[in-house]
Amino acid sequence: AQGRAAGTLSEICIKNAGIKTKIANAGAFLGLSKLVTTAGSNSYDITNQRLAACALCNLVANHPGNKRLAKRLCLVSDLASLLKHSEVMEIQNAAASCIFNVVCKTDKEDLEALEIMPLLRSIKSTARMIDTRLLCATNNPNEVASPAFGTF
Repeated sequence: AQGRAAGTLSEICIKNAGIKTKIANAGAFLGLSKLVTTAGSNSYDITNQRLAACALCNLVANHPGNKRLAKRLCLVSDLASLLKHSEVMEIQNAAASCIFNVVCKTDKEDLEALEIMPLLRSIKSTARMIDTRLLCATNNPNEVASPAFGTF
């Protein structure tokens, strides 16, 4: 049920800032973050992790308020751990895409400290643009509009 809920959240918030705000205000970030950090190698946990990472990715995409919330909740650290420890490509892509959607220039040192820059550079969803993204000094979606930004 948790995975289906995460999948539904992921789908309904694509390109709808109002829905993204309501979902965040309802506390979804904490529940999704918990699913992301659930350790396990069974297919249930893996599916939940993938769907939660996708939902988080879509919730922060082009939404400055949700990006700030994600940073306050240390979401990048949780996703970095998932990225480093998962061997499932779909989970890695979702985690990397969410990290990509949250970070900007001021986060480069934090990403380097988390030791995930080589992974972000090697994963298809973020490889081309992560260094460019970290050169950008803004979170304003109008200023960083690019096909590389957006939903998962």
